Amino acid sequence: MLALPVLILLELAAASQNAPITLPKGVKSVTFGTAHRYYGPGKEMCVIVYPMPGGVFEHGVTELTYAVELEPQVVKSASARVIAPAAQELRAVGCHVFMPVKGGFTQTQIGNTLSRSDKQPLRSGQYMLRVTADGQTVDVSFTIK
Repeated sequence: MLALPVLILLELAAASQNAPITLPKGVKSVTFGTAHRYYGPGKEMCVIVYPMPGGVFEHGVTELTYAVELEPQVVKSASARVIAPAAQELRAVGCHVFMPVKGGFTQTQIGNTLSRSDKQPLRSGQYMLRVTADGQTVDVSFTIK
């Protein structure tokens, strides 16, 4: 009989660790993976075709991409930045998407492809992507083994 309460507590602890993150209003999703770049009308665009499940990258990865998908014409201002383990200088290349709307264009994705300036593999450890949309902020963690 003692095993049942212990099992329930273990399941509750695991569920709280994997609890979904509530994204700010107007943010549809956050994905991590490898960027695929293409050229649209006058702009370079990129997408993550095969997202990394759970935001976990293998040891030795030299670059990774994050993408924050925004609802068209809903979010007025958005930003994202990575908080990384120390002792590595990161270089970022934009991974943005814009779509035409009546009267112009709207940004529907913000993101970056990150790599180290010295071209070495990214350090192993816990990273944090801080996403802010219209004043609401959430931290999304990801890991490099």
